[in-house]
Amino acid sequence: MKEEQQRSQFRELLADLSNSQEILQSASERSKIYKRLEDLYHTKNPKDTFRHYYSDIFSVLSSIQQGDLPGSIDVLGQNLMEIRKGYQPKNYDSDRKLIDISDNIRKLYDHVSLDIARMGYTDTADRRLIQEDTIENIQGQINRIQREVEEAAQVRQEINEANQQIEKFENRMKDTQKEYIAILGIFAAIVIAFTSGVAFSASVLENMHRSSIYRIVLVTLLIGFVLSNIIYGLFYYIDRVICEKRDQRLKPFILVNVILVILIALTVGAWLFGVVEKRNIILFAFGRT
Repeated sequence: MKEEQQRSQFRELLADLSNSQEILQSASERSKIYKRLEDLYHTKNPKDTFRHYYSDIFSVLSSIQQGDLPGSIDVLGQNLMEIRKGYQPKNYDSDRKLIDISDNIRKLYDHVSLDIARMGYTDTADRRLIQEDTIENIQGQINRIQREVEEAAQVRQEINEANQQIEKFENRMKDTQKEYIAILGIFAAIVIAFTSGVAFSASVLENMHRSSIYRIVLVTLLIGFVLSNIIYGLFYYIDRVICEKRDQRLKPFILVNVILVILIALTVGAWLFGVVEKRNIILFAFGRT
């Protein structure tokens, strides 16, 4: 009965050591693990000395490997290595004899490491066999996928060529539409400018003898200012519709407006100071002499 309890405690200890490496982080936790090992392996009577079983080690490692127990066999191996390196006899039994289980710990570490290595080799061999079996299936799938990819690439190329043709056609239609808009816009601007200019010229010439020179010049400049801005607005709109690159040149437009404004200001100034009347007086005076 005692042996069964010891074997159960042994399996529990291995399971605990496989859970986490943090179990040996602090000195108090390490001391607890050392104490559990000493209670398990140390006895006053050599006949009652506990000897661990390979079957117990294998059952614990298999349960961990299969997921029946939490933990990792690699963590178990690392913790046992730390225990083997760090264990030092410090405790005494009831007879005041130093408890030393260093040999038991070394044997435990060797046996567990051997089983871990064997299981790792077995898993590697099994994986290799599985990989060899699956490689052929994968290769067949790859060949089938390659054929499908080649067929899909050919179809995709045909689709791309068709899309390029459609895009070229659409761009051509857009360019044609822009050209039509430009032609109509230029024609409309020319008609408006020509019609307005003819109507204005006829009106000015018809009423020239009824109005003063100041009024005629001022009205002419104002109408010219309005027409130039209207025509520029039309061409600016056409440029915005047709041209993709927005290169706005405002210097000619600004220059024309500045000149017209200066001429209007000079005309108003001439009217305020009576330049024409003074000129007429001077000419009349020269004519009498």
